[in-house]
Amino acid sequence: MNKGDYSDVEEEHDFTHEYTPEDEYGDESDFAHDALSVIGAYKGQRNSNNERHGFGKAILPNGDAYVGTYKNGHRHGRGQYRFKNGAIYQGCYREGLRNGKGIMRYSDKSKYEGHWINNKKDGTGVFKFKNKDKFSGSWKSDMKHGLGTYTFCKTGAILKGMWLNDKKVKNFQVFYPASNGTGFTFYGTWDDNEMVSGKGYYVFEHLACMQSGTYVENLFYENAKSAELQNKICKSMWLSNEILPIIGGMLPCLPKTQSVARVKSSCDMSFLISDKVSALDVPSLTMSRVEIYEHKDDLWAEMEDLETESKFNLQETVANSLNNHEKDV
Repeated sequence: MNKGDYSDVEEEHDFTHEYTPEDEYGDESDFAHDALSVIGAYKGQRNSNNERHGFGKAILPNGDAYVGTYKNGHRHGRGQYRFKNGAIYQGCYREGLRNGKGIMRYSDKSKYEGHWINNKKDGTGVFKFKNKDKFSGSWKSDMKHGLGTYTFCKTGAILKGMWLNDKKVKNFQVFYPASNGTGFTFYGTWDDNEMVSGKGYYVFEHLACMQSGTYVENLFYENAKSAELQNKICKSMWLSNEILPIIGGMLPCLPKTQSVARVKSSCDMSFLISDKVSALDVPSLTMSRVEIYEHKDDLWAEMEDLETESKFNLQETVANSLNNHEKDV
């Protein structure tokens, strides 16, 4: 079993920070600063300090777009953010950052659905890679961290184990399905280089037996004279001559870990209620340079689907918040 057999390498994306330029929240009607290339365009509600507050939609100077709620000038609550390369985030925000539950659809068709803290995958979540592989488990600061399950689309193999800072560690088990509906499971341990090492067991449930053995270093791999030859040889070899009935007590168990306390963050919509701000009614702009851009280039048309879906989600969220608020009162 090679490290190269695993394809759990996430495509590099620069989604750490969404666009928040210094001038984004300026006065869009100011003649000197209202060009779309400088501050973008915004339609929506504001508070008494002229900050974006309540429901709104914005086209940002770099070509990104946002539809959702704001609080005191920051994206806050529920919203959808579309990156100019086609990626879309839909979910919860807190003070301008992705916090709570959310879904990120990347431009390469990969997708993450789960929890976020400060714009990073953190907590439980599922990542579907562009090659259709899938990891479901625990995350910390955008890295696989804790117990998880990795499913290989091409072979159907299912790996269960422990990750620390994106690195496979400790005991693990892999189920290999067979074409006849059966399969077998290998129980083993990773070394420091994420290679299978030491004692292991192949368990054949349908045959009610297991094979014990040891993975050892393959000397032929180290002595191979070319990279092409090395690619045809495994780094380690399986040595076994013992067949046993299935003895569960002999099998390496998955590590037991205590749940890690993480910051809990949900879609905070309480400010809409306390400030008596409607999440659904968006006032129309008076004629301004921004409206001239709108009529000329039809900038908002491509955001209609996002706005419709976002308002539907907001209506449901606000209704739940109102019910909870009435219960508390």
